[in-house]
Amino acid sequence: MSDSRTSPRLAVAWRAAIQIAAGRIVPAKIVNFSAAGIQIQTSVMLREKQTYPMMMEIPSHNDASARTQVVCKGTCQYTILSGNEYRAGIKCTDLPPQHQELLESWGG
Repeated sequence: MSDSRTSPRLAVAWRAAIQIAAGRIVPAKIVNFSAAGIQIQTSVMLREKQTYPMMMEIPSHNDASARTQVVCKGTCQYTILSGNEYRAGIKCTDLPPQHQELLESWGG
């Protein structure tokens, strides 16, 4: 089976958090990352086409214990039930320019 995506995906296990409503933040796990977006795993179903404030913890290539919290917005492209949790494709926007080099080092 071929993958027709425009950007290759990198399997990762990074922490994230999504604000799903005012005062309600839920943890998430980024399971893959690419220049086009991320796929997250979370306990709540995200609404397609909804934009959420979020945070990703991205490790340094040189030192996995050195993590940078990147605050951005994410628009849900799709969501599917996978076992007991949901997986959602997220297109990230409003990424801080100071984190661009770190994201590009991972292919983003």
